[in-house]
Amino acid sequence: MTLLQLVQQVCAELGLPRPNAVYSSTDTQIQQIFAFINRLGTDLTSDYQWQQLDKEYLLTTVATTTTGTWVAGSPIITGIPSTAGITTDYGVQLNTLPVWTDVLSVDSATQVTMTQPADTSGSGTIVFTQMRYALPDDWARQVPQTEWDRTNYWPLSGPKTAQEWQFIKGGIVSTGPRLRFRIQGNKIALNPVPPPGNTLAFEYISNGWVIGAAGTVKSSFTMDDDSCVYDDSLMILGTKMLWRQEKGFESSLAERAYRDELQKKTSQNASNPKLNMATQLGNVLLTTGNIQDGNWPGG
Repeated sequence: MTLLQLVQQVCAELGLPRPNAVYSSTDTQIQQIFAFINRLGTDLTSDYQWQQLDKEYLLTTVATTTTGTWVAGSPIITGIPSTAGITTDYGVQLNTLPVWTDVLSVDSATQVTMTQPADTSGSGTIVFTQMRYALPDDWARQVPQTEWDRTNYWPLSGPKTAQEWQFIKGGIVSTGPRLRFRIQGNKIALNPVPPPGNTLAFEYISNGWVIGAAGTVKSSFTMDDDSCVYDDSLMILGTKMLWRQEKGFESSLAERAYRDELQKKTSQNASNPKLNMATQLGNVLLTTGNIQDGNWPGG
C-alpha cells in the first residue's frame, strides 16, 4: 500500500473520514496519523534486523603519493604539487613523523598542517593514506562481525573500544598484521595504515524503510505515493495503537494485536537454522575450528 492507502485504511478502521491526500492535508487529525505512521516505521527500523534493510557495503582503500618539504619542530608540509583530494580523514606516512600522524587541516593547494611536528627537516616523497571512510548515507547500525578484508581473506579486528583505540594510537607497540577498526563520527576508522586498493566489506541495517514512486530510498514518508518495506497489516495495527494511546483511549487490545502481528512478522522475516538436540558430529570441512590461524607447517 502507498502512504495514502495506509492512512485511508487506518481512518476507515477508526471510524474517521477517509482523506483524499495525506502529505498536503491541513486536517490536524490526518497530520497526526501521518506523524504516527512515520514514527512507527522509524521505530521498527531499530526494533529488529529486517532482511529487507540488510545491505552490503564495499569500499576500496585510497592513498596518494606526492612530494613536499617539512621542517623539524613544525607540523606544516609545504611545496605539495596539489592537495586535491586530501582531507582530514587522511594520515601522513613519513619516516620523520610519529607512527600515528593525521592531516589536521588542508591550508591551501600546496600546504597541509599535520597533527604532530616533524622530527627532522627535509623534502621528498610523502604518502597520504585515507584512514577514515564515511559510512553509507542510509546507515542506521552495523551488523556485527561482518567486517572483512576481502583482499587478504581475513576479518577485520574490532570494533575497538575507545580505550583500545587510544592505546593503539599512543602505545609503544601498536602495529599488527590485521586491520583494526572502530566506528566513530559516522565513519569507519582503520589501523594500521591500509595499502591502497584493498577491498573491505561489511553489512549494515539501512534506515531507508520508505521507497518512493521512482524507486528512491528514504527514511520517512514524504509523498502520498510512497510505500514502505514493512507489512501493511503491521503498519495499520501499529498506527491505530499509537493513535489510541495518544488519545487516551483503552489501547490494550490494540497493542496486543500489534505485538502479535510484530512477533509473527519478525519470526517469518528470514530463514532460521535447524536446531539439533543430538550430540554434534565433527565438521569434516575446513573451518576456523580445525585449522590454525596463520601459516601451515611444512610436511
